[in-house]
Amino acid sequence: MSDPRPVVCVDLNGVLDSYTGWKHEKHWDPPRPGAGEFLRDLHDRGFRVVVFTTRWADDAQAWLAQHGLDRWVSEVTDKKPAAHVFVDDRAVCFRGDFGETLKEIQRFRAHWEK
Repeated sequence: MSDPRPVVCVDLNGVLDSYTGWKHEKHWDPPRPGAGEFLRDLHDRGFRVVVFTTRWADDAQAWLAQHGLDRWVSEVTDKKPAAHVFVDDRAVCFRGDFGETLKEIQRFRAHWEK
C-alpha cells in the first residue's frame, strides 16, 4: 500500500539551505535557520516530505543526514512527483491569468538574488 499522506515537495538549494549561488557540485551551503523545524512541522501535520532537487540524490541525502534533516524526509528525487504543493525559491504560482503570470516572471528574483 502506498503512503496516503499528501506530498509536499521542498527544494533543497535556496529553501532548506542558505544558498549563496552555484559554485560547483562539491559546494554545499549550511542549512537555513529553521529548516529542521519546518520539515518537522510538515511531517507532524501529516504531510509526506519529498525533497525535489536538481542535485544528485545521494549527495542531497548525505547533506540532509549530515545536518539531521533526513529524519523528516521520505524521499529525495530529481523527478517531479505528483504533489499537494511545491515549495521552491524559483517558483511562480499560476493563478489562472497568463498575462499576470508573464508579468510576475519578468519581475521575478529569488529571495537570495540582489
